[in-house]
Amino acid sequence: MIKTLPALFISLILLIFTGCDKSEDIKQTQDNNIDKSKFEWKEIISINEIPEFNVKGYINGKQVEIVYINFEKWRGNGDNVINFGTKNPEQNCGAVSNDTAFHLMRPSRDFTKGEFIKESFTKDVEGYVADFHVYEGQESKKLSVPWNCALVLEEIGEKTVKGKIAMCFKDEKKSWLAGKFEAIRCNN
Repeated sequence: MIKTLPALFISLILLIFTGCDKSEDIKQTQDNNIDKSKFEWKEIISINEIPEFNVKGYINGKQVEIVYINFEKWRGNGDNVINFGTKNPEQNCGAVSNDTAFHLMRPSRDFTKGEFIKESFTKDVEGYVADFHVYEGQESKKLSVPWNCALVLEEIGEKTVKGKIAMCFKDEKKSWLAGKFEAIRCNN
């Protein structure tokens, strides 16, 4: 009995390690099978689920056409914001009024090239804020609800910022924004 105990222990350890390898292989296969031509609202998101189409969004159950994207760096307070809006300003980097838009902000900090992930609504990520607003009738209504986000900033240039995003909001109509984008860089 004493001689078989070490053999049993070693067998158990080997079983655990080989089981982990198989689950990693299964996850890799699942990631490779993601259809990047489609996107649906999700409670949990990953970088691999960002679609390959040009950015589009849904608010209140309806598709919104994203026509203006800017990447703002505010000189005074150092805030950085990526705005995805449904209307163009009169001039690039100008104020946009009466639009419906998504916002991802980094108060007092820079966005950096690379990946950012807030995979679930419940995960707490310090230093990021996301919301969207809807312009209906004569007023704008801001919605700050739980959100998730997978963001990849591929290039931060002097005039443009290129990347891709998938962001879902936990509102009643399951609003979301997803796809590739190129933003105008604005220093305000």
